[in-house]
Amino acid sequence: MSLSYKQRVIMNQQDKNISIAQRMISACSGSFITSLVVTPFDVIRIRIQQQEILPEPCCQQHFPKHYSYHLKTTPLLKQHPPELFWIHNKYCNAAENCTKITSTFQGFSQIIKNEGISTLWRGLSLTLLMGVPSNIIYFTGYEYIRDHSPISKHPLNPLFCGSLARILSATSIAPFELIKTRLQSIPTGTGTSQHVLTHLLKDSFELVRNDGISTLFKGLQITLWRDVPFSGIYWSSYEILKSRIAIFLNTDFNTNHQDDWKVFTTSFLSGSISGSIAAFFTQPFDVGKTRLQITMEENQQVKKTNMFKFLFNIYATEGIGALYSGFGPRVFKIAPACAIMISSYEIGKKFFKNGNNKIN
Repeated sequence: MSLSYKQRVIMNQQDKNISIAQRMISACSGSFITSLVVTPFDVIRIRIQQQEILPEPCCQQHFPKHYSYHLKTTPLLKQHPPELFWIHNKYCNAAENCTKITSTFQGFSQIIKNEGISTLWRGLSLTLLMGVPSNIIYFTGYEYIRDHSPISKHPLNPLFCGSLARILSATSIAPFELIKTRLQSIPTGTGTSQHVLTHLLKDSFELVRNDGISTLFKGLQITLWRDVPFSGIYWSSYEILKSRIAIFLNTDFNTNHQDDWKVFTTSFLSGSISGSIAAFFTQPFDVGKTRLQITMEENQQVKKTNMFKFLFNIYATEGIGALYSGFGPRVFKIAPACAIMISSYEIGKKFFKNGNNKIN
């Protein structure tokens, strides 16, 4: 057994010195800052990913009730093109000139110019609402499962536990994630964001009345295909990088107050690198999730298309680049999000460990 793995086991055993409630508080500590920093990148990512199915020009003053779908598509989609849910009325009377977003920072510039800077933080309230329960379930769930797993001493344990924790977390917030994705995809017109959100919530309740509660879980399957492997890859990479950087910096994750900066640095670097690696391997699923959640797809044959066929159709008709559209803003979002959350979590745990040791 390698030295780094031994240190990982020791660190995991030391984590048992804090309670579940203390872990929950630690998990929430970085949610607000993380959401504030990464929400603009989320908006840009979603806008880039929906461009492929937008009519041209993308934001005319008035949308026609039906538009011709002239992009490269499969024969099935030529007959029954996916329709953006906000394309008809009440959502968008946006600027006549809606320039195509070609990069993350060009997207910032265009949205600020055409729609106002506040649009970059659209969905922030929902992000915060999701962040608290999601991070509690995800971080505390991961460590609880990790410490009680029947394969807790196996090197693949982080992959298994991270994946299971993400299934629980993603399923619990799926309805909020659907509404947030749809909210961020709508270009700002004459109405305020609150006006758009009000209409969106009314439409969501109407869909639930007509088609059942399952409509709020649209895209969950592909979300799990994105988030479960992401979490497995993330936690496996994080545990390895954390132990190796900790050895290099001689980091004490326990009670040494002088090591707080080392704990932060070790966690921050490990979290950002691990998040970037996981984002690369799961990007195609992120593209598929966004497209599914912002389209109507009323045709039953399209609805029955399974996830792998859906992604293969994108690859076959639009190329591999389409499966990695929005990758830049997603990495700009994920790297700091993972870094801030995990470093806040580790610092929070260290704070509680110090307090518990003083009491004992």
